Amino acid sequence: MLYYLSWVPAALPVLLAVTGVSYFGGLALQKRQETQKSTRTLFVFFLLFPLSFLLVCKYTAFFARCVQHVLQFAGSKDTIAIPSMLLPVGISFFTLQAVSYLADVRSGKLPAETNFITYLLFMSFFPSVTSGPISRAPDLLPQLREKQTAHYSAVKHGLVRILWGLFLKLVIADRISPWVGLIYGKPGTYAGWPMWSAVLLYGFEIYTDFAGYTHIACGAAMLFGIRLPENFDLPYLSRSVREFWRRWHMSFSFWLRDYVYIPLGGSRCSKKRKYANVMATFAVSGLWHGAGLNYLTWGLLHGAYQVAGGVLAPVRKKACQKLHLKENNALRVVFSTVFTFALVDFAWIFFRCDTLAGAGAVIAALGGKSSLHFFQLLHDSFTNGAPGFWLVVGCIALLTVLACVQYRCGSLYKKWLALKAPVQWATLLLLFLVVSICGVYGPAYSAQSFIYAMF
Repeated sequence: MLYYLSWVPAALPVLLAVTGVSYFGGLALQKRQETQKSTRTLFVFFLLFPLSFLLVCKYTAFFARCVQHVLQFAGSKDTIAIPSMLLPVGISFFTLQAVSYLADVRSGKLPAETNFITYLLFMSFFPSVTSGPISRAPDLLPQLREKQTAHYSAVKHGLVRILWGLFLKLVIADRISPWVGLIYGKPGTYAGWPMWSAVLLYGFEIYTDFAGYTHIACGAAMLFGIRLPENFDLPYLSRSVREFWRRWHMSFSFWLRDYVYIPLGGSRCSKKRKYANVMATFAVSGLWHGAGLNYLTWGLLHGAYQVAGGVLAPVRKKACQKLHLKENNALRVVFSTVFTFALVDFAWIFFRCDTLAGAGAVIAALGGKSSLHFFQLLHDSFTNGAPGFWLVVGCIALLTVLACVQYRCGSLYKKWLALKAPVQWATLLLLFLVVSICGVYGPAYSAQSFIYAMF
């Protein structure tokens, strides 16, 4: 509670209200089930309460702007005052946990939690309350009920994960962020190579930023003997957008699958209905990230990628047969991986820009040309100049190599644990020095907030 208060004190009542209502909602649903009565009305009632907080706090201004645009389109000169609403930190994350808890109690996946303090801990567990991972009650609540004892192995794994997360966040993501902000801020001025570099690097910035947070959160939880769900599994090595969403922000992707996509009908229906379900699910994904047409477009674009992939699957299969390209053919693997990354990275433009007009300007700038000398601009404006840029490039190359090796050979962390103790300590010391020097050093260094804290 003190940790949450240190962010925005006025937001704490929202967290407590969502926690209290969903707690009593679970008890009421279970009591209703024991009497073998219908729980639909009760479930909808308790579901709407946490969702109403999310809708009011996060989407009031968005709905007001939409109404304003409709009025202007209709020729009206009336204006609507855009309200400024309090946006509690992590509201999207703890709201989804409350919704999944109520759904799981209603479906009988777990009994309702009777200890309010335990349930409060589930809803406000400090490593994940601001940006996830989104925990499921059947996985986390049993761990919170048990007595956890600190032991060397858990502390070691936790600290290693925290250190790796700090490397991703401080050395890579925070070094890229000012450059991306500069280039995206004036796309007309920085057309051509600067814009290409910013678009490409943002894909790595958002990955290392969010994956870094996840490692820190999971590592902090491990210090207390708690295991949080994993969020990333080499997403940029995916060979299709569908596979990407099985590897990216997995706790959220699986939440969408279980509580939106499947209830809509999933894939057990006609193809048209299936594709409609996909588009609806990704529309929810886009709007969950932010109240703006740019986020909605980003979500729908990912949905369209998957629909197009399903429609064109027979064509791809015939083409590969004619070219005698087997499933694991090296050329086919490399092409599909690079093509998938290009699609995902293009969609990040809409995610990064605040408006559709801004995204259009960025896309137009990709085909333009700037009078500025690219490497001189790097020297003058990149964090720590050209050396900072090449440090980022080297780190991204290292991550790519490690990811490729892990993709083919399995967990590198397990292989590292099998090494002798002096080698492990030397590796950790080197990583600690890199984070200490390259992560916080230099006049151009600028600490950045976690990207997903704003969602």
